[in-house]
Amino acid sequence: MQRLIKINMKKYLFFSAIVALLFVSCKGKNEPVQVQQHQVTFRVPELAVETEPMNAPDVRRVAPLTDEDGSQMTDLILFDGATYLMRQQNIDPNFGTVTVMLTAGEHHLHFVATRSTELSYSEGVLNCASLRSTFGKHYDINVTGGSDEYVTMDRLTGMVVITIEDEIPAGAANLRIQFGDYYKGLNPTTFAGVRSGEFDQTVSIASKVGQTDVQYKLPVLAPVYGTESTTTYTLTATNGSGDIIGQATGTMPIKSNTKTLLHGNLFVGTRSFISLATSWGADSDVTF
Repeated sequence: MQRLIKINMKKYLFFSAIVALLFVSCKGKNEPVQVQQHQVTFRVPELAVETEPMNAPDVRRVAPLTDEDGSQMTDLILFDGATYLMRQQNIDPNFGTVTVMLTAGEHHLHFVATRSTELSYSEGVLNCASLRSTFGKHYDINVTGGSDEYVTMDRLTGMVVITIEDEIPAGAANLRIQFGDYYKGLNPTTFAGVRSGEFDQTVSIASKVGQTDVQYKLPVLAPVYGTESTTTYTLTATNGSGDIIGQATGTMPIKSNTKTLLHGNLFVGTRSFISLATSWGADSDVTF
């Protein structure tokens, strides 16, 4: 009898051990896997602008993320792939320095700094109400621990500069500026401009009567970052009665980090304008 009790006790202990092992195994499967995260700080103190000769005077201290004309960016936005991570505004005393928690492993980050207004992000597109100077940087990082990273951003926007070289005549009232394609949205993963339709804006030129070389500047994005594309333009001047008193139309190139200069006589002489694409980094003449 005692021998039988011992045998049964051994069987009981054996099966109890198996049940306990299965319980621990199931518990481990149900518990969430702990993903390791690391604190990474990015410092974005400068924007990429024109290079200067070696003998140039010392550059004065300026606010972080300041364009060459002295205007400071208002927003710094960070994306991890197409995922929106954070937005920092220039009212933050640490503007230009951001700290985020990233999981261990590879990340494809995209930085965007801009002065554009009323920003929103939906369906992979960064939209705005009014496009202004915008910079960006693609940044790949393999996170293995905490680190400090330094990022220099490049100009994403181009600029259309319209110069009316002849004198604005008496009676002139408005100038209507039209572009066939206008890219106001931005895909942060590719920096490609997203078409928002045609550009159609009317500005008053009544106060410019008697002046020459009247100029208007309009930021633009290109449908493929770093690649020249072409769109149409029409400039129409009217008097107080709405009659057309000057008009020019044609095609022009647009490209990131490039000025497209449209200039010529609108009211007298030839009505065909010349487009001169001038890169901030290198100059090239384009005639159409």
